[in-house]
Amino acid sequence: MITLENRFFPIRSAVCFFVEGGIILISVLVSFLLLHRGGAVGTIALDDAIVRGIVVAFFCQSCMYFLDMYDLKNSQTWPELFFSLLFAVGFVCIGIGLVTYAVPEFGVEGTMFYLTVLFVAVFLLFWRVAFDFYLTHLAPRQNILVMGVGETARIVGEEINKRERLGFQLVGFVGNAQGSVIRTGGTGRIVGDESKIVELVKENSVRKLVVAISERRGGYPVDSLLELRVHGCEVVEWPFFFEQLSGRIAIDNLSPSYFIFQGGFRKSKLLTATRRFISMLFAGVLLLLLSPLMFVTAFLIKIDSPGPVFYTQKRVGKNGRVFEIIKFRSMRQDAEGGNGPRWATENDPRVTRVGKGIRQARIDEIPQLFNVLRGDLDLVGTRPERPEFVEELTKIIPYYSLRHTVRPGLTGWAQVMFPYSGTIEESKGKLQYDLFYIKNMSVKLDLLILFRTVKIVLLGRGAR
Repeated sequence: MITLENRFFPIRSAVCFFVEGGIILISVLVSFLLLHRGGAVGTIALDDAIVRGIVVAFFCQSCMYFLDMYDLKNSQTWPELFFSLLFAVGFVCIGIGLVTYAVPEFGVEGTMFYLTVLFVAVFLLFWRVAFDFYLTHLAPRQNILVMGVGETARIVGEEINKRERLGFQLVGFVGNAQGSVIRTGGTGRIVGDESKIVELVKENSVRKLVVAISERRGGYPVDSLLELRVHGCEVVEWPFFFEQLSGRIAIDNLSPSYFIFQGGFRKSKLLTATRRFISMLFAGVLLLLLSPLMFVTAFLIKIDSPGPVFYTQKRVGKNGRVFEIIKFRSMRQDAEGGNGPRWATENDPRVTRVGKGIRQARIDEIPQLFNVLRGDLDLVGTRPERPEFVEELTKIIPYYSLRHTVRPGLTGWAQVMFPYSGTIEESKGKLQYDLFYIKNMSVKLDLLILFRTVKIVLLGRGAR
């Protein structure tokens, strides 16, 4: 059964990935064997065919990853599924053609090429149809019951509903419907009150009970919860469950005790030193590799609009220290004029022609690598904000100052999980991901963020 610890790499997504890798490899081998019997594959041996199968799988599955086909939370219609597979196979055709031209020993050509493309397309289509049917009709589910009928319970229920294809199923809510604010019509139904919680768990084969009530005084069913716990039902409090399920920390209705008593916020000196070393190493290598692109970008900015090539702006870093971040200028020189700091918006009229392009490709962020070498930023962390916005957001959003307990980053968990924020409400949503990152910071999580960042940059998502 799927556990919450698989939130980054859900088991079903991993199974789908490896099965499809096997399907693609088998497609190449079937093509090889059919042609081998007819003497039409020349000097290619079986081990050569396996190498070619791995190359085809790389191109095909990379494309499927960029199309979010391994994010099983997203349900695709049949036309969307067909189009995605068609796009992936088309990418294979282009990729293998280039490989065959550049490195013939790894390529697939002639009749074997056409057979491989045909088998990959047909086998993957049949597999995806069967796998989708399994997920929606046959796959086992972890029944979850939520104790509570308030706003917190509703938010928890919505997160469970989003992950039905990953094996989670919301049975319903337990509590007194009278006076509740939960919108059960769009989230789930109230199946009973707290006095019947033991019976409800047994009747619905519930494996996990999530306690999502803000007020514990009065009729808190301690005896019933204890009975459920000792008889095998997992009883968890909503903040921990929500964090593990969604990859963020909900700050509404969350008491300070969560941050005081929960583990994970304290960082070892070894972890801090390791992350700092990796950040400086990556920054140095990237600056060296990207230097030609930086020279071209600087030239285009200079001829596109008057003003300097680089743009510096004050940002708030670790422990509230203010530093100047370096970026390629993407706006007019008088972008803010006398109006003071302003949130960036979609289709911002202040952005220049070249600026729009370098923002979309995230090229304007490259000079921040100098900030990484200087110690202002790490490669991965929270997004550094402007002092004027920090002062405003700290007054409005609870726990906002916790963002400054770590060094900000060039990219981060919030940046890869949440769209570009340009309002106070969006900043509040992004803070939830920042707090999750601060609590769960690790080299493994940093590598995952970098991997997702590459995908976002290549597809131009979230840029403004």
